[in-house]
Amino acid sequence: MKYIADLHIHSKYSRATAKNLDLEHIYHSAQVKGITLVGTGDFTHPAWIQEIEAKLEPAEPGLFALKDEVAKQIDADVPFLCKGAVRFILQAEISNIYKKGTRVRKNHNLIYLPDLDTAKKFNARLDAIGNIKSDGRPILGLDARNLLEIMLETSDQGFFVPAHIWTPWFSMFGSRSGFDTIEECFGDLSSHIFACETGLSSDPPMNWRVKDLDRVRLISNSDAHSPGYLGRNASVFDTDLAFGAVRRALETHDLNAYKGTLDMYPHQGKYHYDGHRKCGVCLNPDQTAALGGICPECGKPLTLGVLYRVRELADRPEGFTPENRHPHSYLVPLADILAQIFEVGPNTKKVKTHYDKAVNALGPELAILTQLSPEIIEGAGVPLLAQAIQKIRAGDIHIDPGYDGEYGTVNIFTREEKERIQGEKSLFTGPLPRKKAKKTAHEPLRHKKPQSKDVILPSSEKKETPASVSPKHILDGLNPEQERAVKSESRAVVIQAGPGTGKTRTLTARIAWLLRENRAAPENILALTFTNKAAGELTGRIESFMPKEGHLVTAATFHGFCLNTLKRYADFKRGLMEDDLRFEVLGLAVKAVTGENKVPKKTVSKIDAWISLQKQQLKVPGDESLHDAEDSVLEDFDPVWPEVYKTYDRLLQERSLADFEDLIFICFRLFSKDAALLERVRQQYTYIFVDEYQDLNLGQYMLVKLLAQNSHIFVIGDPDQSIYGFRGSDSRFFNRFEQDFLGCEQIRLRRNYRSTQTILDASFQVISIGDDKDNQRRKIYASLDGTQKILINETASESAEAVAVGKIIEKGVGGLSFLSMDKGTGPDSGTDREYAFSDFAVLYRTRHQAMAFAKAFEKAGIPFQTADREHWVDMAGIKDLLALVRIFLGRGSEADRQQFAQFLPRIAELSLPMNTSKLLGTLAGWLDIKALGNTDETLAGAWQRLNALADRYSSPCDLLDALRLDQDPDFLDKTVEKVSLMTMHAAKGLEFSVVFVTGCETGTIPFARDGKNVEDPDEERRLFYVAMTRAKEMLYLTYARKRRIFGREQQRNRSCFIDDIEKELARYEKGKKQVKKQKSKDIQLELF
Repeated sequence: MKYIADLHIHSKYSRATAKNLDLEHIYHSAQVKGITLVGTGDFTHPAWIQEIEAKLEPAEPGLFALKDEVAKQIDADVPFLCKGAVRFILQAEISNIYKKGTRVRKNHNLIYLPDLDTAKKFNARLDAIGNIKSDGRPILGLDARNLLEIMLETSDQGFFVPAHIWTPWFSMFGSRSGFDTIEECFGDLSSHIFACETGLSSDPPMNWRVKDLDRVRLISNSDAHSPGYLGRNASVFDTDLAFGAVRRALETHDLNAYKGTLDMYPHQGKYHYDGHRKCGVCLNPDQTAALGGICPECGKPLTLGVLYRVRELADRPEGFTPENRHPHSYLVPLADILAQIFEVGPNTKKVKTHYDKAVNALGPELAILTQLSPEIIEGAGVPLLAQAIQKIRAGDIHIDPGYDGEYGTVNIFTREEKERIQGEKSLFTGPLPRKKAKKTAHEPLRHKKPQSKDVILPSSEKKETPASVSPKHILDGLNPEQERAVKSESRAVVIQAGPGTGKTRTLTARIAWLLRENRAAPENILALTFTNKAAGELTGRIESFMPKEGHLVTAATFHGFCLNTLKRYADFKRGLMEDDLRFEVLGLAVKAVTGENKVPKKTVSKIDAWISLQKQQLKVPGDESLHDAEDSVLEDFDPVWPEVYKTYDRLLQERSLADFEDLIFICFRLFSKDAALLERVRQQYTYIFVDEYQDLNLGQYMLVKLLAQNSHIFVIGDPDQSIYGFRGSDSRFFNRFEQDFLGCEQIRLRRNYRSTQTILDASFQVISIGDDKDNQRRKIYASLDGTQKILINETASESAEAVAVGKIIEKGVGGLSFLSMDKGTGPDSGTDREYAFSDFAVLYRTRHQAMAFAKAFEKAGIPFQTADREHWVDMAGIKDLLALVRIFLGRGSEADRQQFAQFLPRIAELSLPMNTSKLLGTLAGWLDIKALGNTDETLAGAWQRLNALADRYSSPCDLLDALRLDQDPDFLDKTVEKVSLMTMHAAKGLEFSVVFVTGCETGTIPFARDGKNVEDPDEERRLFYVAMTRAKEMLYLTYARKRRIFGREQQRNRSCFIDDIEKELARYEKGKKQVKKQKSKDIQLELF
């Protein structure tokens, strides 16, 4: 059966599509066009796949038909001669924007699947990776190769087609962000690519010039964003109507089964030639080469079109014809032909009237354009239609080529030809519609005219970002101060290292130097950090120098080290509590002491903070100094609190529980009481390293002093980055190091390898206060070029702030879609630098601020992740499962026990001890986690992660302890292409190319809990300094004039910290009073 297929369209759920792009209108339009097989488009969108499931029903194998009750209503409006069967194939398009190597890549890819169950499984996989709800064509920070792998893992029957492979912005071979070969894009899975979509701006002869495409079938589709555009490009098959038959025809290169393509002339495409739309400049590749790729109007690099890119990759001469090629035919859409004949727009009433007249008299549009004889067409009574189609079939037309997003203009008749054919001048009076003149150095292109011979072309703009090179030798790349630190022979070394000065590099090189040059045993080295992520990074870097010994070095957080020490030497079996259980036990302690039946949460919270502080200061219950109000940072200290502390501590011991602060507290007390154990540990760790030394609280400080009494100690930090005073940290311990370790070597690292000098100068102005003589010694200097000013943006509200940040990110990644180019929110002409989503970080002072950004990014389709422990632990399903584990181990809160009361008898029947994997499997079975994971890939991914942890921690107690020790930054995945959202505190130790510090308003930065009084202005200043210095290339400081706080909209003032920055270093921008809501239009703003 011979039929026409259009295998790439969209739905009303894609951006910039017509509201009537639903299944009913697609079905109607397909018949009028003469299309038998049409893609569903957008099956990844949850709402659209529901419509597909509701309105379509299985037909031939792997294909679908509109349900009879729906189809009958539409068939009544289809012209009699156009009536025919229409089948749907499950199809979706994915926008992949990701970093591969050192470059940002952007390409669109088509997925075809044989059934709805498989499509749902595929959607679930994607849903775990990014946001598939905001756009019918979802944007994912996912390598195209990995997308192909997901499809293959989901279905061995599906197939994968790179879409419109030549367009500059979003395609496999695009001049702006594409690859040079299929293998470069898909790597080891390249053999699974057996078809490619050519796109409107290229035709088969252009593609034949590239040998890499010989092994794939070239298909052509409309990429329609409205029903009327179906079939403007299409493919022809002669097979059974079945999913497998279509796949085989493409995969096997069967010329009897796959009959080739119906194509618009490539010059009509929006990106055929080079140019600048804003400048009105349209150039062919020869002219572009003569100009060196520079626009003669604005002096910026031109947008290089498809013809240019084809010639750049071509390894065959123009006109080359391969063997066993499939046929192709050119066409011009009927509406465009009629618009030419009547000299009106294609969407006018006049064109619609004559269009309907033609299809009623002659049948489907594609048959009229490609099959019917001029005599039959003449019978329809549409003036000049037969002559126009004859000229198009002969290629006797004139085309002004499309360029830089501007469609090409087809001219079928000259005025003289019209007058000669019709002999009636009066029929065609009036001037032709005028468009903005294109500044070209050539006459309108006659399609038959051969293109000029290839010349040497300037290479398309693909500036490589220098890759970070791992040093081969320990000392490679170190500056003199770093090398001095690494090679130091002093027993005690303190390094003051400003942000971005390579402290982690110095720390790891020092450890590697000890292992290699000093022959130190890795078991004798202890490195203490503040997050598991930092400890893991430290271990990874040491292993890069010393693959065999690196993993034997003990790198851990303070709390992790203490927990392991207690378990190893003190048979510590107390379980770490989550917050809800801690507050519950503390509430019981308050009630026991005061006799009150109800205790306000606020009171419990205050006592909790006070007890934590006592433990950080190593004060045991019953210590007389606990009653001294001077030692309390709280003004409303209550004399009963010490007794509550004592009762709380007793309850924890009775229940075999511990809180986070107990770990260092108990470990220090153990060492203080057991001299033999202390000596044993000291002898084991003869080399001690401490990262972020300025963030130590008293307990950590005393622990380090106790352990390092006879050891080599190497600490690194920066008092200007001390930001954890609320946890008891005190930067004075850093300054006290030289008294604690007399004769220590002191080194300052002042060369910054992260940020531009502008960012460093601005942040230095924030951190420098008054005439401190040490200010100049604290200053650090950039080793990177860059004069980009800091951007300070004022917006109307928090929602406007989030939208503004989203638009900057959209521009930074070079646009999220072709709509970005049409709206002008894509990259500036000539901008070399394009960023990946993972290059951006949005920082805020409080977690509540994240909500506005999450909402705005979801709407815009920007992939993002939140560095938030609670985000993972509180996930539906995982939260319930962990609650059951806690109940089983006796760590469950009363709220847990009440919520899962129905499971308590079954939990009681479980026997101890039980392997973690077995326990999780049993409890997950009760909650149907695996079944839920089949439809919720986010949950499935979390369940998979939990199982991986179970393999690492065989004891359920150890698993819960490990989860409790994780901090917010530990939940940030560096391997994914997503924008990172996090608090300013969580950003410590991280770096990003572009950073937004948001909410820069008095009361937020600096933070005032009551909206008026800032508890520690100096620490707030240091926190702002830390946030600013996370930026490598671009720094945005944003604030809102109004913000909703505690449910009320309040006027806000710009942060006083911003006023410390010299005007010359910044550019100030003010947003509009309100975010204008864009009117939705039934317009075709898509690929071509």
